[in-house]
Amino acid sequence: MIAFWLRVKSLWALRRNAARVARLFLDQRVPLPLKAATALAGLLIVSPIDLFGDIPLLGILDDTMLLVLLGWLFLRFCPPDVVAEHGAALAASRVKNVTP
Repeated sequence: MIAFWLRVKSLWALRRNAARVARLFLDQRVPLPLKAATALAGLLIVSPIDLFGDIPLLGILDDTMLLVLLGWLFLRFCPPDVVAEHGAALAASRVKNVTP
């Protein structure tokens, strides 16, 4: 049962990071070359021309793992103060939307 909750927690963290990446892509303070390189890498990962090849027995999961890694790298290369600001804004919006 603990393993199930750890998986749920991991999926929730992926959702939170995806929201953070989306907000950072719209922010003008994030360097344009970083956005362009991330978008290009994302397109290469999901394109029908499979440059990276599939890992046997994993199928589409390897592309998903590469996209998660790409999002994580994008967050690490963005300015830390901007990432923290968007993280705080997302946390505040989650607290505000909670209803009893």
